[in-house]
Amino acid sequence: MRVLVTGGSGFVGAPTVRQLTAAGHEVIAPSHRSYDILDASGRAQLIADAKADTLIHLAWETRHAYFWVAPENVQWRDASIDLFRRFLEAGGTRIVMSGSCAEYDWQNASTDPLHETSTPCIPHMPYGDAKLETLHACSEFMDAGASIAWGRLFFLMGPAENPLRLVPAIVRPLLSGKRASMSAGTQIRDFMDVDDAAGAFVALAASKVTGPVNIASGEGLALREIAQYAFDTIANGELGLGDLPMRPVDPPVLLADVDRLTQEVGFTRQYDWKGSIDRCIAYWRTQAPL
Repeated sequence: MRVLVTGGSGFVGAPTVRQLTAAGHEVIAPSHRSYDILDASGRAQLIADAKADTLIHLAWETRHAYFWVAPENVQWRDASIDLFRRFLEAGGTRIVMSGSCAEYDWQNASTDPLHETSTPCIPHMPYGDAKLETLHACSEFMDAGASIAWGRLFFLMGPAENPLRLVPAIVRPLLSGKRASMSAGTQIRDFMDVDDAAGAFVALAASKVTGPVNIASGEGLALREIAQYAFDTIANGELGLGDLPMRPVDPPVLLADVDRLTQEVGFTRQYDWKGSIDRCIAYWRTQAPL
């Protein structure tokens, strides 16, 4: 494939580009400084220059915590829809987009795995709204014959992630001999290693599967299990379970059904959750201490 990857330098994008290249695909992953995707002329020039047959669209507003409610979500929705239209009109044949588990109805989530077709999608944040609205536009393109897959990401961990995210927020204080404060950590989440998520996008792009596909491990993990394993492994500092209050808006369980990913796409992940945390710890050992 000749693959255009937007957001190719990001947390998910960088390993996606590496794995595409390792698999022998021709990859175009320009920096955001070269083409402004939020500008119509930038999108037009990008499509014209790339001459790609496959598009993996990962670029979006990603600033930690801010992205959930950012007004820029609407801009990214509109820009993404236009980017897809231009790509298809230029002869592109395959699109893979990064969606989000925030598209699902979190407020009424049960303990059952969230399924791409049977679980209601009722977002409760601007980020989820914008992603779902982009998917609806993709459905119209698909009705006209376009081949589009929607990789619905759940929760990720891995080296080089934002230090404010869960795993670094636990690991970094412990490595420095400090107290890592968190909530009681009873929330159950579906975590996947970022390199596995990248591999899932590569596999999805090479497949003929269309529509939403959960990109997740399919295993529920309490946040306190992550923290306790990191604490036991590092054997330094203090773990402050319960130091911080639980957020009342947090659903108790967010777990993915991954049958489409494993059975239809045929993807098998490389890392279990402990192996992924080990990678995170090894990475943060090489960085400047707190």
